[in-house]
Amino acid sequence: MGYVDKNLAPGETVLHRARYHWVRFLPGGAAAFLGLAVVSASFFVPTGTAGGGGNELLFWGGLIVFVAGWGGIGWRTLVDSFDEYVITSFRVVCKRGVIKRTVRQIPLDKVQDLNIDATLWGRWLAYGDVEVQTAGVDGTVVFPRIFHPEEFRDVLFAHLQGRPGAAASGPGPRPVADRLADLEKLRKDGLVTEDEYRVKREALLKEL
Repeated sequence: MGYVDKNLAPGETVLHRARYHWVRFLPGGAAAFLGLAVVSASFFVPTGTAGGGGNELLFWGGLIVFVAGWGGIGWRTLVDSFDEYVITSFRVVCKRGVIKRTVRQIPLDKVQDLNIDATLWGRWLAYGDVEVQTAGVDGTVVFPRIFHPEEFRDVLFAHLQGRPGAAASGPGPRPVADRLADLEKLRKDGLVTEDEYRVKREALLKEL
């Protein structure tokens, strides 16, 4: 059970959990592959004194790179396992850190906008950075290299549109200029008296 699950408020539910994309493991994977290639090549490079056999320098150098690559993958897996990017019915949570924990919690009514920053490779491989813009002092909270960032955006916006407060509010009032034009038409058609027209017109002008 993660941090968010242990700290849900009464009535709060988890809507979406963002996951890191496997592209974050590419540096360690590339190092491991390179080390394996060097180790393999050492068996085909002559030592200089004997006609065949492995070159010990290449072998041990490649082995060190190979182990370091797998070590990087293991460390990245451990560090990423402590991070949580979650959308709940009340807030957006960004929790990071192994030794030092940092938790950013954005109430849904403070979310102003959301941007997706994806490179060409990111669009092909379905990953990108999600930037959540808030009304608080923190400004922007970044969720880096997450899998399917569009899904994160769609879940958040769908919930914001479907919240009871947003649904009950309905469309906003019509522009004052339009309502003045309607009032003028009612006066010309004789549907309101001059006194009613004057009182209503003054009330509308105060809204400008």
